[in-house]
Order: sequence, then C-alpha cells, then structure tokens
Amino acid sequence: MKRLLSALALAAALGSGGAAHAGLITFDNPGLVDIDNNTGIASYMEAGFVISGPATSFLPLDSALVGGFDATPFTLSLLGGGAFGLQSLDVAAYDLGFGPGMLSMIGLLGGAQVAALSVDLASAGSFALASSWAKLDSVSFSATGGFALDNISAVPEPGSFALAGAGLLLLAAARRRR
Repeated sequence: MKRLLSALALAAALGSGGAAHAGLITFDNPGLVDIDNNTGIASYMEAGFVISGPATSFLPLDSALVGGFDATPFTLSLLGGGAFGLQSLDVAAYDLGFGPGMLSMIGLLGGAQVAALSVDLASAGSFALASSWAKLDSVSFSATGGFALDNISAVPEPGSFALAGAGLLLLAAARRRR
C-alpha cells in the first residue's frame, strides 16, 4: 500500500507540472511587442510561447494576431526552446486592401520541415491539426494576403511525456499490487 501511495504521489507530481498544460494563445489582452532596434526583429510572448520575426511581419491586436503585410515569415516557438505540439488554431482573412491570398504554415523540427499546411484565406476557419504537428520546435507563417490568427492551442512535448510516464507508473503500481 505504501508503494502504491508513493507511486500515486510521484505520478501526481509529474502530471501537475506547468509543462503538462496546453498553452492557448488568444491575444485577448496583448502585451508589448519587443523590437530589437539593431536587427528589426520583433518578439511577442504569451502563454509560454514566443512569436518572432521582422517587425513588419505581424502585429498582435486585441483578440487576434494580424500578419500578411508582406511575404516575410514569422515564427512561433516555445519560450526558452524545446519541442511542442500544435493542436489547433483559428485563421481568418484580414483586409489589408489587396484581397485575400494564401497562408502557408510550415512545422519545423531541427530546421527540417515535418509538417505543412496551405490555407486559402477566402475560406479560412478553425483547424484541428494532424499528428504530423505533434513534435515541432517552431512553426513558420507567411502569406500572400492579410490574415488573422487566434486561439492557437499548443502543448509543450515534455508535458506530454510526463503525463504518459505518470500513467505508466500507475499501471505498474496497479499490476504489482495484484
């Protein structure tokens, strides 16, 4: 019984870590965009993630992130680095005066493309992403028209592993008990 309680306590500790929780980037009350005057690179942080790219490539507004001012890409990555899974996001056209175009999303792991999605901004919507978006170190966004992103749901991968490990510990403890 003591081992079972120890295993449960360990599983709870592993499963309750902050990295196990999905981040939801909503842009509901966006903070400041930090712009490096030497490089012109802008950074915006929310929910444990950072969006970065040329200062002219994106702008967080109240309730959405707008991009597509030019074809210059910007990236989403985990604050401090590491792998994460992109689960879903909302995409909409944003009128910049030159009509809707195409949004290109590229999932990268170690600099190599592991996932890609092209969205016609004239018929954009909510997207639940496939398992190919499960282990990434960054996602690149670029477009040929104005677009808005919202409700970006992503989960850090170490959190997923911690939850899986906690489940395995519980199974092992239950099996040993029998």
